[in-house]
Amino acid sequence: MFSHAFDFAFELASRQQDAADVTAEMLRTALIRRARTLSGEELLEACGRFDTVEVADG
Repeated sequence: MFSHAFDFAFELASRQQDAADVTAEMLRTALIRRARTLSGEELLEACGRFDTVEVADG
């Protein structure tokens, strides 16, 4: 069995260049909005697998 780590691409507009004004709730809202609006194919494209490890069955 394998455990896979993915990242999820989405964007969020803010007023500060360094995103210092981005709150956890803003991130959550943008992430959920993006996930809800993607087709299955778009979701596969938005998620990038960056690591895989073998884990014991159980």
